[in-house]
Amino acid sequence: MTMLETLFFGVITFIIVLGPLVILHELGHLWTARGFGVKTLEFGFGFPPRVGGFWTGQTTILVDESTLFEIDSRSLEGKTATIKTLFDDHGRLLAVNVRHRQKGDDSEASSGAQIVTGKVRSFDGKKIVVADMLWSFNWLPLGGFVRMVGEESSQADGSLGSKPYWQRIVVMGSGALVNALIPFVLLPVVLMIPSEKTVGDVVIVQVFPGSPADEAGIRPGDKVIKVDGRKIENIAGLQQAVTVKLGAESTWEIEPGIPNIFARPAEPQYQYAGKIEKVNLVPRWKPPSKKVVATSSNLDNEILLANARVYDARVGLNTKITVVETAVDTLTQISKEKAALLNPPASLGDVLQVVDVAVEAGKHISLVDARLHDNGLGIKTDVQEGATGVQISIENGQLVNKGLNLFNAFPIGWRHALDTVVLTRNALTTSIIGSSNPQFAGPSTVGPIGIGQLTGEIAVADAGLSSKIITFATLAATLSLSLAILNILPIPALDGGRIFFVFVEIARRGKRISPDREGLVHLIGFALLIGIIALISVEDVTRIIRGESFF
Repeated sequence: MTMLETLFFGVITFIIVLGPLVILHELGHLWTARGFGVKTLEFGFGFPPRVGGFWTGQTTILVDESTLFEIDSRSLEGKTATIKTLFDDHGRLLAVNVRHRQKGDDSEASSGAQIVTGKVRSFDGKKIVVADMLWSFNWLPLGGFVRMVGEESSQADGSLGSKPYWQRIVVMGSGALVNALIPFVLLPVVLMIPSEKTVGDVVIVQVFPGSPADEAGIRPGDKVIKVDGRKIENIAGLQQAVTVKLGAESTWEIEPGIPNIFARPAEPQYQYAGKIEKVNLVPRWKPPSKKVVATSSNLDNEILLANARVYDARVGLNTKITVVETAVDTLTQISKEKAALLNPPASLGDVLQVVDVAVEAGKHISLVDARLHDNGLGIKTDVQEGATGVQISIENGQLVNKGLNLFNAFPIGWRHALDTVVLTRNALTTSIIGSSNPQFAGPSTVGPIGIGQLTGEIAVADAGLSSKIITFATLAATLSLSLAILNILPIPALDGGRIFFVFVEIARRGKRISPDREGLVHLIGFALLIGIIALISVEDVTRIIRGESFF
């Protein structure tokens, strides 16, 4: 697939994945607002400019001889109008003025002013019936919004600001709550979709000296049966079980491998007696990285090349070579005669990066060609340990295509949803403490452009439809939880920021921050958020220009 195709599918799938999450978030606000009697004026699909929409609702407004009509009352039905009102002695709405709907009326209605704007359903000379709830469709399909009466004003009838503290907090926080609940519904459904996956025995291949696994007594050849009660059937399952327990004690059930010293190369190298042992270890937040060297003087931070290649065959002492007239040091140089014979060829002065497969002439040299030139070359010059310090493989693997039944899908799906909560927390923690854990390798933050790149790469990947659906659904669950966490934080302009001002009001015994000051804080917060998103987007674009992929 070309970059253009990835971009096209990225935009489409970005909208498909993220759009419903934001819509459901806003519906959470709408449902609770209506439940508490808060008057809602508009629910927008997408963001303005507006394409169109339809009106619902039924508000009755009386008219009398003092009502001023700026619209021909004989053709009032079916028109969108703005009606200035007041309450009569019986608490009923009375029309003071009826005119065409104008720009700015929506904002005035939202502020709590005594006006009703909407589509006139009927007019019989005594009363006007108005549909005053607009369901709008807008050009920017990136989510949605709810417009309520008087979010800050406590004076306007039916306003959010007039409601008790707890109701205002519930309305403001309900969007984040909906986002937090989505994974608990979505992930069980995903698990019921038949999909191909490899299952088998997860076996320890290598154990780093001094690592948590080494100190727990785990050895090469051991089978990992369960981790913290979870059955381990593949590498991804073990990685997730470890990552959710970073910094905490984890209990592993292993079946020790007994070396088969008489085994031939094609035969199993270990035998198993069926005995299960339990060991405890603590996965590390910051596993060490060791520099690959030819001779070592500090074994805590360095590892000899021969030993390093036991753990990772792609490492070396250097990752780049320069094309020169005559090579003196083959670890850093290659002669122009040899460089001309490479595939692709290189010229004098080129600096060649060692890669798995060479693509760009004058920039790349394949690992195979590099090793033929000097065996000390590699793709990287360090060995990064994992959280537990083991390398694993899957043996006796088989490809299965099945989904879970309803009774298993929900408890396992809920566990995965809780895992998503923990993984999100751990991802935030690693970005703060600068963790070297390889499970969190890659961009620490991505913005809308980065998410679009990710969804585009999933869309054009060489995978089956069911696999893509599962991947998109899992991504949606993760994004939904991220939206919930982000929105509930006390950041101005977000739901958590508005809730924070309610708590300030409670602390001040009902004395509110003035709407103008609160609005200014939210405006500044919004500007900062836009700035942060812009900076992240620059990083996303730079990554795309460099040709970097998520996979």
